[in-house]
Amino acid sequence: MLEAHKYEEYQGFDSLYYAEITKDDATGFTAGTPAILAPAGEISVSTENASAIRYYDNQAWAVVSSEGADTVNLVVPILPAALKGLLTGKVVDTVTGAVFDTGEPETKYFAIGYRLRFTDGSYRYVWRHKGTFRIDSEEAKTKDNSTDTNNQTLIFTGMNTKFRFDMPDGKKKPSKQIVVDERDEKADVTNWFTTVITPETIVPLVE
Repeated sequence: MLEAHKYEEYQGFDSLYYAEITKDDATGFTAGTPAILAPAGEISVSTENASAIRYYDNQAWAVVSSEGADTVNLVVPILPAALKGLLTGKVVDTVTGAVFDTGEPETKYFAIGYRLRFTDGSYRYVWRHKGTFRIDSEEAKTKDNSTDTNNQTLIFTGMNTKFRFDMPDGKKKPSKQIVVDERDEKADVTNWFTTVITPETIVPLVE
């Protein structure tokens, strides 16, 4: 049975990190060292869900449900050209800093981490373990006497890992994300952004 919970609203979003996935197959999951993606502006998340009711003996007998990909919209300042190229699979020239768009992007997978602030001042920590990036759109206009500027929306499509982790229920399952509420005081979030935290690397809080 779950313990009693406090209910709060979100009042903040920060610490937006990314890490490139270097391995994800039946034998293991590894990711590079996390780095700051961009100053965090806004975030919104939606998930593909579907369900169907099966009828037998003239009544509802079972509900069949499935969960698909997550779409994470990240509002951020304009990314540096090289970082944008890396995230979207373009060719980046490390000598000149130029980004070459060949029209044939290389699909690269990344993990993203961030935290959401509650109105009580505590944080919800998140790592989404695998996904791809794309840019929604870019807009700009001539400078005038207003204070208007333009940012951009970075879209992260999150999915399950191929690797199946050892889960607390004793089963091996893929992972789409891991979420920890700091105020529960059960998990150690001290080094949350040092590495990509997974179901097998999260550690309990030691008092």
